[in-house]
Amino acid sequence: MDNPVIYVAIIVAVIIGAMFLGRGLRRGVSRSGGRYARRTAADRVNRMLDELGATLVVQAPELETREIVDRVVREQPRRFSILEEGEYGIRFVESDDAVVRLVDDGWGTRMQVVRSTERLGMPQNVEFWKDLRSRVASGAGAREIAVIDGPRHGFTRRDGDPSFWEVDDALR
Repeated sequence: MDNPVIYVAIIVAVIIGAMFLGRGLRRGVSRSGGRYARRTAADRVNRMLDELGATLVVQAPELETREIVDRVVREQPRRFSILEEGEYGIRFVESDDAVVRLVDDGWGTRMQVVRSTERLGMPQNVEFWKDLRSRVASGAGAREIAVIDGPRHGFTRRDGDPSFWEVDDALR
């Protein structure tokens, strides 16, 4: 085995084999990583939509509830805004990235997210929505008005530029 041609042939075979093996290995790892990313992103979107689907029922007429919500929104103008038609906006990028509406409910007035713009591949504003619900509940408590958790609702994704999530028709 003193012939150097055999050593060179073995080295060339290992290099060529590594090139083909590396390409296949990278492709397999990339596919596996893509599946994992889609699965975890879908789980994260579902958790966000579940939180955005939480509603709050203020056991007071709409006019009194609107006074409470208006005060809370005006205290945090960088997070929240008052929109046309009596709706409220939650800001992520734009002032209406999520739209909150007050709806008459059998128990009082229900506050719910009716639309959320998709940013960075998923709905945003979950933390601000939690904060708004908490602040409204505190404001109602200060007036000795009872507040209860309302029914959760689902969302349907609508394509567009940008895409958005809209509340299912049952709870409009």
